[in-house]
Order: sequence, then C-alpha cells, then structure tokens
Amino acid sequence: MENYLENYRRRNLRGRSFKNQDLSHEDFSYSDIRGANFTNANLTGANFSYALAGLTKPWKIILSILIFFLSATSAFATFTAVYIPLKFIVPKPSNLIPIHIGLFIFLLLELINICSLLVTIRQGIKKTLAYLFSGIPLIILIVPVLAAFAMSERNLSKGLKFLGIDRPPSPEIIELSKELKAFRSGNLIEGITNLLTDADSVNIVVSIIVSLIISVGAILVLITTLSLAVVLAEIKLEKHQKNSVIAWSIIFTIIITGSVVRNMDDRYGTFLFSSEPTKGVVLGIGTYVIAISISILLISIASYLARKILTEDENNLTIRRLAVAIGAIGGTSFKNANLTETNFSNACLKSTDFRLANVTHTLWRKAEYLTFARIGTTILIDPKIRELLVTGNGRNQQYISVNLRGANLRNADLTRSNLTIADLSEAALEGACLDGANLKEVLAIGTNFTQAKMTGVCLESWNINHTTILDEVESEYIYLLESEKPQTNDRERRPSSGNFAPGDFTSLFAENFHTVDLIFRNGINGKAFMSALEQVQKENSGVTLRIQSMENKGDGIVIIKIGVPEDASKGKIHQQLTKFYQEDVGKLTEKSLDKSLSQEEKFATSHQQSEDMMSFFSYQLSVNSYQSIVERLERTMQDEKERIIYAEEQGRIKQTIFLVMVLITQRFGEVSENIKYRIETLPLANLESLVKVFLNFNSLADLENWLQENSSS
Repeated sequence: MENYLENYRRRNLRGRSFKNQDLSHEDFSYSDIRGANFTNANLTGANFSYALAGLTKPWKIILSILIFFLSATSAFATFTAVYIPLKFIVPKPSNLIPIHIGLFIFLLLELINICSLLVTIRQGIKKTLAYLFSGIPLIILIVPVLAAFAMSERNLSKGLKFLGIDRPPSPEIIELSKELKAFRSGNLIEGITNLLTDADSVNIVVSIIVSLIISVGAILVLITTLSLAVVLAEIKLEKHQKNSVIAWSIIFTIIITGSVVRNMDDRYGTFLFSSEPTKGVVLGIGTYVIAISISILLISIASYLARKILTEDENNLTIRRLAVAIGAIGGTSFKNANLTETNFSNACLKSTDFRLANVTHTLWRKAEYLTFARIGTTILIDPKIRELLVTGNGRNQQYISVNLRGANLRNADLTRSNLTIADLSEAALEGACLDGANLKEVLAIGTNFTQAKMTGVCLESWNINHTTILDEVESEYIYLLESEKPQTNDRERRPSSGNFAPGDFTSLFAENFHTVDLIFRNGINGKAFMSALEQVQKENSGVTLRIQSMENKGDGIVIIKIGVPEDASKGKIHQQLTKFYQEDVGKLTEKSLDKSLSQEEKFATSHQQSEDMMSFFSYQLSVNSYQSIVERLERTMQDEKERIIYAEEQGRIKQTIFLVMVLITQRFGEVSENIKYRIETLPLANLESLVKVFLNFNSLADLENWLQENSSS
C-alpha cells in the first residue's frame, strides 16, 4: 500500500531505515539521504531528483583513518622494495661482495620492480600476477634439483664413476657442491632468516632469489594500497586529498628509507671503511641518494597507475571496484530495491549501493558521482552506457553489442550512433533522436519508440514484435541494408523515392507483427494458391486469414504475406499452406502444364489466374487494399507479358541473323567484322527485309550500300 501521509521532500533523512517499505511514487527530491537504507523497498516511480546520498560523518572519519593506513602501508611497501635489494650495495663484514657486483644485482632487481609496474600499467594487475606466478612452478622445480647436487666429496666421486668418469672431482666442483647445500630445506629456511635479520653467512644465490620475491611482492602491495587510497580519497572527496595521499606516501617513504639506510651505513659502512673514512662517506651518501631516488621513482609510477585506475582503466577494474565497495560501506543502500521509473536526475549518488536493484526505465540524467556508486551487474557497469544515461548524448558513438535492456533513453540524442546487435529490449526511447543511426540486428522487443526521430536509420534484420511500440515515429525514409549491394549504390531505401507520409513508417513495420510469409521461387499459380488458402481456413475454423501484400522480387520469386490472428500457430498455418498449394499445383490439367501452348493461350491462362486471384482479394480486402493488390497484379501480368514477347522476339532475331549470315557466306564468302556487327544490330523488321531483297544483290558492295541506307532506320 502506498504511503501518502509522509512528506519526504527537502527532509533530513540521514541514517533512516526504509527497509522493505512500499514507497512507490513518493517524493524524496532535495532530501539528505546519506546513510539511509532502502534495501528491498518498492520505489516504483519515486522522485529522488537533487537528493544527496552517500556517507554520514562518522563513516567519513573511519574512511579517513583507512586512507591514512593505506598510505603508510604503501610507503612501507616502497621501502621494502628498495631496502632488501639495497643490501647488496653495502655488504656485511663476513661476506664481502665487490661494490660493482652488488650495485649490478641491486639495479637488476629494481629494474624487475619497475618492469612489474609498467606491465601492470599496460596490461593490468591480473596479467602481472599471472606472469609472476608462472615462475613459481619453475622455482619449485629448480630448488630441489639444485639441492640434489649438494653432495659430499665421497658421493660426488661415486656419481662421477657411475657416469663413467674415473677422475676425482675437481676442487671447483667440490666447492660448488658445498654451496648448493644452501638449497636444502633446513639451510634454505636458515638463509632466508639470516637475510631478513641481517645475520651473517647468507648464500648469494639464495639472497638474490629471496630478495626478488620479497621486492616484487612489495611492489604488488604498493600498487594495491596506493590505488585503494587514491580512489577512496576521491570518494571521500576532500578536494586535495587525492594528491595528499601521494604526497604523504612519498614523505613517509623518504623518512623510512633515509633512516634505515643511515642505520645500515653506520652499522657496516663505518666499520668497513674505518681506515678510509672518505670512501665510507662517499658510499653512505651514494647509497642514500640511490635509495631515495629509486623510492620516489617507484611511488611516482605507482601513483600514475593509481590515477589510471581512478579513471576506470579497463585493465585494472578489480582494484577500483574493491575501493568502491569499501567506500559504499555505511553509505546509502538501494540494494535489491525496485527502482522502476525512479527519478535520480541531478542527485548526488556517491557511496550508494545499487546491487541487484531493478533499474528498468530509471532516470539517471545529470546524476553526479554515479561512477563511485556500487552498481553490481546492472547496465550501469559499462562506463560508456553510464555516461550515455547520465548525459543523454550518444551522438556519433559506438554502442556495438551493448546491453541497454530497460534503459531510460527518453529524448536522448543518438544521431548517427552505431547500435549494431545492441539489446534495446524494453528500453524507453520516446522522443529520442535516432536519425542516421545503425540499428542492424538490434533486439527491440518491448521497446517504446513513440515520437522517436528515425530518418535515415538502418533497420537491417532488426528484431521487433507486437510489443514494440512505433506510434508517431517521425521518419522521412529508412534503409533496410547497412551496406550497398555489390556493384550498386542500393541500400534498399524505403520508400524507394520521395519521403514517408505521416504514419507510413508505423504501417510499414506494424503489418509484419502477425504474418506468415510465403516464398514462391518459380512464380505463383493463382488458382492453386486460392484453393490452398480456402482449405487452410476450413482446417482452422474460426481463423481469419488476410492477404496483406504480394511482392514480385524478379527471377520468378514472389513473396506473399498472410495476416494471421495473434494467437494462431504460424508454423502450422505455413506448413498447411505450403502442403495444400503443392498438392493443388500437381492436380492442374495437362493444358496448364503444356509448354507448347501458343502465346495467346499462355496469356489467356495467366489472365484467368489473375482474375481468380483478384476476385479472392476483393472478397477479403477493403476497397483501398483491393485497388492496391489489383494494381500490383496488373503490373505483374504486364511484366510477364512483356517478358514473353521480348524473349520470343530475341529468338526470332537470332534465327534471322543466322539465316542472313549463311546466305552471305555462301554467295560472297567471308565478310568483315564491321559488316557482321552492322547486321547483328539491325532490328527484326530490317533483318526480315534483308532476307527478302538479298537475291537482288550482285556484289558485296550492293549489300554494303543497303546496310548504309537501312542501318539507322
């Protein structure tokens, strides 16, 4: 039951619960509905124009704390990605590595980190993870193999003898085998622990592998946390908070990295270079500068990626959707609500939950921050569709195969838009401008095109039925083909010339809603067709069949549309008509099938069939429809008569030309191609005259003179 007692317009409704209530057609315009709960509510036809949805102040404070935590985490991740590889530059006293080797390892690891960021920017975090995790099986395979080669000197000798080598293992092989003991499970765990705790005796290979895994993992944490923080800051919408997140992340990174590097230099650098203090100072400053530079570079690249994710980068939608889902916690909820015909024009919809909501014909025009609403699987999930619904402007845009089912596009501008194979079922397109649009193969079942402008629209194979509303469509002409026919400029324009009169467009397509189409490929026998139609009506008592149109496609192809009631079985009627027609054609008299009939008999038979057809049409159609069918039949019969006459005349011309050429060859021999061409282009009457006077010619010159006198006549 609708609630008419409560006035919700311009009210403070923050945090109120309207769960499961029937609020259809209620007016919530200009109200503050931040934190309100409309879950499972019936809001059919409700008005939320200029309403303010989103988070309440307590939830904004919680969001601010979360943003700070994510910023600090991103800074720590950046520090980790730099600090772990940095250990190769400042070696430990018990495990000295040449500085140039350590610098090379450090730069190699940081290059991998940077490449991970760049791959994420170009291809998305999912593909980055796929590339990284594809190396895990390889590591799992290699480590046990390396551990298996860690043997004692005695076992090495046995292994070499087994391979047919009698010499004892060289010192280098023995040393390598000892080093490989680091890959045994116990030693491997100890090595990782020593690396993380700055303890001594860390195997160099283990150090590189572990450093790589940790630093790349830190890069993934950096990407996730910084992106989440940037998007959440935009949702919270403190004007400069998005930039503040990046700035604070950089500051935190510089502080943490600087202090740790300073401590590391004090711990190892001073001791290592106690006899050469100048070299120690250079190492300390150089290490500090390199660490800070790499840190700023990493966080700068990550911040660029975060901005791309903020603008709905299609390669990283997962992180953005996670941020929007977090930002919607505590916001306005329309989850599973019925929002049919609901008006959200000019409303602020940040941090709003529309999951599972029915948004059929929902009006989103000029709604703000819909991009930061949790839209689930509704049609709003496509950014291009969301922009179209908000702006109403789809002029010259590509919407191929998009889902616009139930969309509210009233008065939208879709001029010259490409909607090929789009789903427009149940969409509201009243008053929309579709001039020049491409609607090839669109699904428009239940779509409302009332007063839509559709001049020059392409309607090739579009799918409509009796539920499609085409009332008062404004159209001067349409095309039935997207592309021109081969070697022509014909796109099946309708009308073929001139423009539609008011109502013609609707009539053109409305008549096809309940029809059975019959295709005759070798012409049509009128008497057999009439008989079949009468038999079908007898078989289906109470069913009225009306001939709506008959079209001669040429080459003997004739298409007849039969109007049938809405509840009739079209398949059954089509099958019966085809069966009875074929049976009746088989029962025609010998005379009807005799190809040796004279031209007069052919005309008489065709004329009788046309009279039978016309008498049947006049029985079923109104005067106007009758006249139209009569004219079509007369044109068809006239075309057939002219075709027969033309074919017979061409046959006589060929026979006469053959006779003339035989006579000329027998009397004068071979003649020039010019004379042959002039004879072949003579009309039939002149050819017959030439046969009559040919015996009067004494030479080839007489023939040429005659042709000169008669070739233009």
